Amino acid sequence: MNIKSRYEEAIDTQSKYCYPNSDVLINKLNIKDQKDLDVAERRITTLTLTTIQLQKPKKISNLITVKYYLDLHKKVFGPIYNFAGETRNENISKGNTTFCRPELIYSSLTDTMNRFRHQAIKIKTKDDYTTWLADFYADLNIIHPFREGNGRINREFLRECVEVISPYLGFNYELDFSNITEQASKYFLDASIISAMTCDNKYLKKFFNSRLKERQEIKEVKKGR
Repeated sequence: MNIKSRYEEAIDTQSKYCYPNSDVLINKLNIKDQKDLDVAERRITTLTLTTIQLQKPKKISNLITVKYYLDLHKKVFGPIYNFAGETRNENISKGNTTFCRPELIYSSLTDTMNRFRHQAIKIKTKDDYTTWLADFYADLNIIHPFREGNGRINREFLRECVEVISPYLGFNYELDFSNITEQASKYFLDASIISAMTCDNKYLKKFFNSRLKERQEIKEVKKGR
């Protein structure tokens, strides 16, 4: 009897979230081609994220919570997936990184939210801020609670955190993910991988330092008569 390698076994494993004999996620649009699904997902999530970003910021006590984090995922991905807003219930990995086991996700999220909510009020400098952001992102990334959309939700969630926390702490910062170059995007991906594999967050911190910027005030331009 041939013994399959772990890699071959992983390839043969059919995800409960995908269409039979496929790695395309089951979706409400019933799109079964991955490229078409990517396009539709990108359009829909861009619209939902834009709508969310135009809304009034939440309070700190209501924001850095598991409930809000899961609700955010549901708002963004609800139009596409039935599992939106729910933690995954199967093991997943990417490259050499294995993410949190399903049965530990909720408790890990709860501990993480509680810890970083309490740490937020201790932020005094920009260096404190970027350390907090890098460490928070690293923890959420290794938990990887959702079957799809972890990166986008983590970025939006932390953007909202900065929007709410900054005025409270006397800062005027915003977390700006716009106009990210291909090089910067690759750097962020590599930094996330290094963090997950080695627990070294210095490269994530450098990335967040480049994205944490002074908010530019929009001045009203009066039209002349």
